[in-house]
Amino acid sequence: MNNTYIIREAVSDDAEKMISYLNQVGGESDYLMHGENEFNVPVEGVKRKLAMSKDSENSVVLIAVENDQIIARAELDGYYPARIRHRAKFSISVRKDYWNQGIGTEMLKRIIEQAKDMKIAVIELEVISDNVRAIHLYRKMGFADIGIYKEYFYVDGMFKDAVVMQKILQHH
Repeated sequence: MNNTYIIREAVSDDAEKMISYLNQVGGESDYLMHGENEFNVPVEGVKRKLAMSKDSENSVVLIAVENDQIIARAELDGYYPARIRHRAKFSISVRKDYWNQGIGTEMLKRIIEQAKDMKIAVIELEVISDNVRAIHLYRKMGFADIGIYKEYFYVDGMFKDAVVMQKILQHH
C-alpha cells in the first residue's frame, strides 16, 4: 500500500478541488448523493461551507490529498439545536482508484478522534443497504444498526433503502 497521501482538514481554498472531486466521485458509484457532474453548488457556496465547518465546534471536513488532488473526503456535520447538539452526521467518499487501501478506515478513525475532542456523544449515518463494503467498515469501527430507512434513495429509476447506524462515544 502506498502511503503518499496526507489527511488534513479542508479549508475554503480547497473549494474548486472539492467540486471537481465530488463531480468525479459521483460518477464512480451509485451510493453517493450526487451522480457524475450533478454537484453544481457554486464555488462561493462551497467556500462558505468549508469556512463554517472550519470554525464550527462540532463539525469538520477532512480530505485525503495526493499529488495536490483530493482522493477522499470525510465529513462530520454537527447539529445546532441545543438538545441534539451532542449528535453529528457522518459521510465519506473515496475515489475508486483508491478503494480497498485502508483510506476510509483511516479517515473514519480520525473523524472519531475529532468527534471525541469536540465532545460529540453520538455519530450517526445512513448507508445504502447494498453498500456491503461500507457497512462492513462501519460495523468494524463499532457502529450499530438502528433501523432501515425505506426508499431513502432514488437512483436509476429505482428506490433504495438505507441502513441507519450510530456509534455512541460517551455519556455525560
